[in-house]
Amino acid sequence: MSFLPSPGHLLSADLWPEDLKAIIHSRTLVDDLQQWQSFPSSLSHMVEWATIARDPTSADRRRSHLLVYKTLPIPKPFSALYPVSVHIYGFLDKFCVGDFGNWNGDCMKATYAVQSLSLCSAGNTTAWRNQLERLNLMATFASRVLKVPLPSVQFRSHLHMQRKVFTKRPLEARESLPQDLPLAHDMTAQNAHDPRLPGPPWEWNGPVEILERNEDGTITPIHEVLLS
Repeated sequence: MSFLPSPGHLLSADLWPEDLKAIIHSRTLVDDLQQWQSFPSSLSHMVEWATIARDPTSADRRRSHLLVYKTLPIPKPFSALYPVSVHIYGFLDKFCVGDFGNWNGDCMKATYAVQSLSLCSAGNTTAWRNQLERLNLMATFASRVLKVPLPSVQFRSHLHMQRKVFTKRPLEARESLPQDLPLAHDMTAQNAHDPRLPGPPWEWNGPVEILERNEDGTITPIHEVLLS
């Protein structure tokens, strides 16, 4: 896990108001960070720090690449990939993170079903803008490495994230599955409020894990209704 920097060699988390800093338990000091934990602040630094690699597990060509750490201070297998992850802070805006996202139960529309959420600044412009600038740097880097021009600035005011509810598994992958592997609609308990999940070639990607950090530092799963 890496930390976003800010001007003056502070951490991005340090830009939030004092009352909000108290609830950011994962903060650390810049001087305590190892090189791989300090997210780049320039394109030249990003070139040395990370690279783009093809994701061997992705069946979606539009999401077939990962930003991975270029050097880590630990021994690793030659083929191992360690995706970059960063601390992002913000306020929950719009969200749709139920087990089936925005899917209405129509199997013909399984390809369009997504679980999504948006984060916003809630008026904390300086801290929020700093985070967006670092993420836009990452997008620029990926665009140039893959030679795919960006149509515009990726992150302007909100940070929108989404994932597919269902994955369409290729025929050859389905043929290689064990015969006793349960179908998607058998992988979760069904009740009167749950739609019947589509069968092959569609597979349910499972629920989004929603976690809450308690005052004592422990982390526990919570239900989506508690976000409202």
